[in-house]
Amino acid sequence: MKKIYPLVALAIVLTIAAFYGLDHYREVREKQHALTAHLITRCANQGLLSLFALQANDWAKNPAQLMAEVEHLEQRVAALPDAVYEGKPFADWQGALEVCDRLTVNSNRQHKTIFRPMAEMAKKPLWSLETAKSEPFQERRKRAIYRTKVAAEAADRYLDDLRADIKRLLDVSRISPEARVLTEQNLQAAIFQKYRKGRFSKRRVLQYLERQEAFYQLLTDNPKGFTLRGGSLYFYNKKIHREADELNRMLLQSEVDFFANWRQIVEQ
Repeated sequence: MKKIYPLVALAIVLTIAAFYGLDHYREVREKQHALTAHLITRCANQGLLSLFALQANDWAKNPAQLMAEVEHLEQRVAALPDAVYEGKPFADWQGALEVCDRLTVNSNRQHKTIFRPMAEMAKKPLWSLETAKSEPFQERRKRAIYRTKVAAEAADRYLDDLRADIKRLLDVSRISPEARVLTEQNLQAAIFQKYRKGRFSKRRVLQYLERQEAFYQLLTDNPKGFTLRGGSLYFYNKKIHREADELNRMLLQSEVDFFANWRQIVEQ
């Protein structure tokens, strides 16, 4: 019996050590999951902050703001890992870095799709009546209108596309199921419950573009049917004159609303 007591004591000590070791391992893993979720959530938030900066831009005054903001977003995201965690990398962390990098690339690509046409739409010479008879300018106008229609589709579904993009990136990532669940919970609370679709109206934007397209096509189709007098159009055909006047009037009335829409894609 005396020989058994030391063995029992040793078994108890080993059991206690194993328990505390397991508890420590669990704490470490929980901390790693939290760091992983925090990094990805902050990364997604940086993309939205970039969107807000672009929404607020005056494209007529600052057409280069898009590329400047693309660079700023890359710099802010590159600084995130060191701001969130200083320590030895772990598997979930490496997966989070990959998700963050890919998400940033996709956010910048989406922002280019949406806002690059705004710089074109804000260029006064492109829409000047003095270039109304110019075929090269008309081709540029057609391209600008087409790209803006694509931009309107992307702006209208911005948050839905962001959610789908994050889900896809998490699906193909090397992040553990536990860290992924926590990441999805954090994103829901910090992103998708905080931000919502703004008052952007795809219908009004497309209506403006259709009128603009019709107006300049009318001028292109009748290059000898009008002249420019004192900055105003004068058509020799009264019917065409009335049609052009009506389209131009509606464009002038809705121009402010058109540009205002791009300031309301997402809101808090």
